Amino acid sequence: MPHLRNNARWPNVHTLAACWLMAVLPFGWPGLGVAEELTGSALIVGNGPERYAVEALAKNFEASHPKTSIDFFWHQNARPVEEVRENGADVAVTGQMEKDLPSTTVAWDGIAVVTNFSNAIEDVTREQLAKIFSGEIKFWSQVYEEGPEAKISLIHRTWNQNIRQPFETFLGLENHKGIRAKVVEKENETFKAINGDIYSISYVSMGPALQARKDGYGVTLLFVDDVEPEYQTVLDGTYPLRRPVVFVMNPNASPVARAFLDYVLSPQGQRAIKAGASGLFQDKTSSVIKYYPLKGE
Repeated sequence: MPHLRNNARWPNVHTLAACWLMAVLPFGWPGLGVAEELTGSALIVGNGPERYAVEALAKNFEASHPKTSIDFFWHQNARPVEEVRENGADVAVTGQMEKDLPSTTVAWDGIAVVTNFSNAIEDVTREQLAKIFSGEIKFWSQVYEEGPEAKISLIHRTWNQNIRQPFETFLGLENHKGIRAKVVEKENETFKAINGDIYSISYVSMGPALQARKDGYGVTLLFVDDVEPEYQTVLDGTYPLRRPVVFVMNPNASPVARAFLDYVLSPQGQRAIKAGASGLFQDKTSSVIKYYPLKGE
């Protein structure tokens, strides 16, 4: 069972020497023909919906390297990049590059715009979305023909998730903290709120949205700029609302953390991501990973 590390465990001199020898002699000592087996652990910190993708990738990695452990600290109030900067973690999973830390985009996640199934709207433009979530457009009758003279109910996501920031950046929203809206944390809470309000609109990670529709939730995924929200349109970049999933690395990250990044970027890792529709889309409630609360909670 993965566990929380209270203190980062950085490789000692012997570990660094072993890693150097592995780099110089990738096939082991002459005559042995076998590389030294990777051992150790890595701590990954995050707070967004991509936890399920990273979890699945970590499970595959550990299966290939049975003497390694990928540990997680995943919490809505976690500050991943700060943990990396303070040497409290090996990897921060976030939604943007950091100029002062090694940052790599490892996958893409679509952001689905969702409404109540009973709402007749089927598509929306980026310009309309910007006006809706800035409060400039307040009634559905302003969005589409024959729209009801009913006020739009905005459902926002929490500030510390890796989905609200790229959504608002994409729409060019600024000075919007005073907008009147219901704020929810999790995808399933968003679907429940949408189900309970015919005039509501919100945004969620693409996979959970597609799964919710498949499971019979009363939600509609809106076309954005005439592009259908689907796995393929996210992966090929034609769907405009998508966000990067970024690994921000500690410069002193453990050998296991560096090897895990290499695996995620490898053809095998990327195939696993694509096979699971970026893996980001499999929002399972029963997780094999234990997630730990912050101190004092």
